[in-house]
Amino acid sequence: MPTNYIYDRYLDSEERYEVRVVKAAERPHLVHWEEEDDMNASSSSDEKKTDDESFQPPLTDGCDLPGWRARRLAPCVSVEKKHIDSIGLVLGGCLNIGSGATLFRRESQFPFITSNVDSCWWHRTKEKLCVPPPVDRDAPVVKHDEMCALVDYVKSNGCNEESRKVTYFSLEFEEKGLPVKILGATFNWPAMPDYDEENHSKNEANKGWADMSDNSDLMTAKGCGGWTFANLVSRFGNISWRYSDQHGEMMSLNTYAKYITSPEGQSDDSPLGIYDSQFGDDDPTSLLLNEYTVPKCFSQDLFELQSGCDSDEDNSIEEVPRPPYRWILIGPERSGTGLHVDPLWTNAWVTVLQGKKRWLLFPPETPHELIGMIEGQPQIPSSIWFADYYEKVTSTSWPTEYKPTEILQYHGETVFVPAGWPHLVLNLELTVAVTHNYASEFGPFKRMCQDVVEEEPEFAVRWYAGLKENGREDLASCLPYKKTVADDS
Repeated sequence: MPTNYIYDRYLDSEERYEVRVVKAAERPHLVHWEEEDDMNASSSSDEKKTDDESFQPPLTDGCDLPGWRARRLAPCVSVEKKHIDSIGLVLGGCLNIGSGATLFRRESQFPFITSNVDSCWWHRTKEKLCVPPPVDRDAPVVKHDEMCALVDYVKSNGCNEESRKVTYFSLEFEEKGLPVKILGATFNWPAMPDYDEENHSKNEANKGWADMSDNSDLMTAKGCGGWTFANLVSRFGNISWRYSDQHGEMMSLNTYAKYITSPEGQSDDSPLGIYDSQFGDDDPTSLLLNEYTVPKCFSQDLFELQSGCDSDEDNSIEEVPRPPYRWILIGPERSGTGLHVDPLWTNAWVTVLQGKKRWLLFPPETPHELIGMIEGQPQIPSSIWFADYYEKVTSTSWPTEYKPTEILQYHGETVFVPAGWPHLVLNLELTVAVTHNYASEFGPFKRMCQDVVEEEPEFAVRWYAGLKENGREDLASCLPYKKTVADDS
């Protein structure tokens, strides 16, 4: 174990409760998983259990949610069973229950202890997913500078034709709706860590943060500076971060760091990941917005053209914020984003600053039920989806018209996600990324307008007015209503 191991990283009772609150909000259907499982098991058994046998206490202090590791996808620590007693100090400390506690000796409570790493689903699958996808499923790879080249674009407006300059990328990938991996978009980004080992020593890389496993790079990635996880913890450890747009529960980065390096985080089937759409809105994280720029190959984000104000009867200004559009993404291995379609038929780009991701993207016409997007059911976490669906959708029997595009994304690379493509992402190691969604005139623009009017009606009014104010009446006319408040103002 590294000599700089930080023992105060152990989760105390308040921090464990903090983790539980976020978990419960993230996947509420798993809150009572153990109770339901015990009830089903007891109803199907002919043998009666004693009170001591049937009572299954929580892992610690009532904060454990065993449903999060129900699939047993990954072990936390690899040990032989004869060595279980000798690791009591390590696990007991991490869980704050004491090495001699009855709870610790209950081996069934620690599904992450295994005697054979090779038998673990995650270790077998990770090895395969770290290999680049086959050529027939791999996305094209382009250089950012080449995609920024300006080309002539001619658009017909009734009897007239308008000619202007747009980027080559806009016509080749946005208009055609094709996923692609982009190289070189992070040039001069302060957010981009330095991965040249000649420029720094390992001690400088992520000083003070080491995984409890001797053979893991969980907290000791080779990058230095920029948005490495360790550097973000150093800068913003006491700041609370969001974990979803679907709920408002938050957790500090310090507590999150403890969680992902504890047996709880390392044994969860799909650990919690930070998914914060409000980073940069307030101090001190507003500094992060100056540490990266939107790659220049993309077309203009049309949502930026919303009208500056919307006057009411009192001539005051009513603010209508645009829908969430930028996120910082942080998560350990097995975390990720479940299968989904980006909102409002927007395009997206995702740049990895640290770590490695595996992507699957399906053509828009793919039936959702075939790939596990079942209406009315909870989203399947990405690691569990890979366990249940990956072999199926990559088999030779899978319909060719629904064949997914696969991408293995490394640090410094950017993935473009076209509007309407169902996709999911799995983190293969501790990963930090930044992503933006943006509205492009290239691609299914009318479909986007329909969704904006239906799902964001107040914003649609300001957007309509803004398009007209900026001389884009051709685009404003695509919004599917004849008369708006903007027309009356």
